Amino acid sequence: MAILGGWIVMTKQLKFRWYELLIGAVGLISVFAAVQHYFSSIREWEATSAWLGAVVFGLLGLIMLGVVFQLVRRHNRAR
Repeated sequence: MAILGGWIVMTKQLKFRWYELLIGAVGLISVFAAVQHYFSSIREWEATSAWLGAVVFGLLGLIMLGVVFQLVRRHNRAR
């Protein structure tokens, strides 16, 4: 997936600002934290905690990734 993403960035010559990379990295970490929290809570038989944690961390991460996608798209479309 990282190789495919790198290939797309190189072929389309996309430019990133530093804060776009930072927000994207925090968003990815949040999505991975949501998955980890979900599975660890399910393993401990805490279904409510699993779903609530996945929703909180997952939605936060997806919102951040969506914002970064829009910022990069608009930034590169303006060129």
